[in-house]
Amino acid sequence: MQSQIVCHGCRNVLRYPSGAPSVCCSLCQAINTVPPPAPVLEMAHLICGGCRTLLMYTSNADTVRCSCCNTVNLVRPVNNIAHVSCGQCRTTLMYPYGAPSVKCAICHYITNTGMNTVAPTPSPMPTSSGSSYNAQPTSVPTAQSQNVTVVVENPMTVDEKGKLVSNVVVGVTTGK
Repeated sequence: MQSQIVCHGCRNVLRYPSGAPSVCCSLCQAINTVPPPAPVLEMAHLICGGCRTLLMYTSNADTVRCSCCNTVNLVRPVNNIAHVSCGQCRTTLMYPYGAPSVKCAICHYITNTGMNTVAPTPSPMPTSSGSSYNAQPTSVPTAQSQNVTVVVENPMTVDEKGKLVSNVVVGVTTGK
């Protein structure tokens, strides 16, 4: 397989076998150092939290901006993500492993995950609208003796250093 570079002496295009450390130009005799091959980037996928578009990104990215709706999606390590089907519309939902419940972005139903642990501290997930999960007040059908976890996320703010700060409140309501 052949690669090519532009000679730094005469600006002629030089072809050379891939893997060669340098190439001598036959016109001006300049020795051209071949740049190292570009690293192969591992790619990953996620679904945009704003418009549900499938996004592809390099696996070392921390955030991915959707080109359709400009939502900035937080990339989480795969081993910290769990899945559950929405209890109402059956959409597959992704949530941080250990969270006791997850809210569906489509029908806004809150599904219990079966985890009896405290939810991890949410990571900021800024969007173009400033809200990470687009949380809206919802009513959850519950039995009288059941506890319900309520998560309220207000728009993110910017601190004195220019960094985004998440504004999340987590509470538990007890049955009446």
